[in-house]
Amino acid sequence: MDNRYLENVIKEMQPFLDENGFKAVDGVYKNDKKAAAVEYSDERQMYILKTADIAEDGSYELAEVNAWLFDDSQNAKDAEAVGIDFTSTLRDELGIKRTRSAAATNAIDLPTASKDGSYNITAFTKKVLDVFPALKDEYKAHVAVYGNFLYLNFFGEKLVPQIKAVLLENNKKSIKKLFDVLGNGYLQGDRDTVNTIVAVVAAACVNDETVKANAIAALGDNKHFIDSVTQFIPVVSSNKKLSAALLK
Repeated sequence: MDNRYLENVIKEMQPFLDENGFKAVDGVYKNDKKAAAVEYSDERQMYILKTADIAEDGSYELAEVNAWLFDDSQNAKDAEAVGIDFTSTLRDELGIKRTRSAAATNAIDLPTASKDGSYNITAFTKKVLDVFPALKDEYKAHVAVYGNFLYLNFFGEKLVPQIKAVLLENNKKSIKKLFDVLGNGYLQGDRDTVNTIVAVVAAACVNDETVKANAIAALGDNKHFIDSVTQFIPVVSSNKKLSAALLK
């Protein structure tokens, strides 16, 4: 794979780099204290963030601090997500706390259904927040911190535990309410939405046979959905990127 999306990763990081005095020198970004570089490894099919503390004599030795799997199935939008995550890592490396004002958080709009009736990630997120209204503030806080909606990370941190809790409680009314949303999204959603729904249900089932059995029961006679979930459980377990995003 060529490195055509590197500029998208850097573009997402650039405001933070500029704000903190980083200047590019031969592909390495440096300020007075820290050096950072983003590379793409064809062998590993990963974007890699490397950083180092700069010594008084100006010397430094870069070391890997974060990596994202990135193959030919991904696009410029995915590269922006890499840049957001790398910026978060670099912020932590510099000891800069992520802050958000209440006003800024409150100003963030909640997702709404699309006017053309299409069922995309935004529409699915709205349905999820309708089922779990306590997550509405969490959604706003997430967008306030990252400046974007990293839906796999958000669902991994917030939705997967909810799915697991509902399935462990095994209350028929609660399961029906949740799985009506998941089932409708699976049937009506676009590709990203369907893949996301399969991923979050599979993630909830990882290493928990009770949750898996209750999930299969909740899906009823939807054999295609059941097969998709059961086949994807080992993928979530073995894929480093998916594990990092979905298993908290």
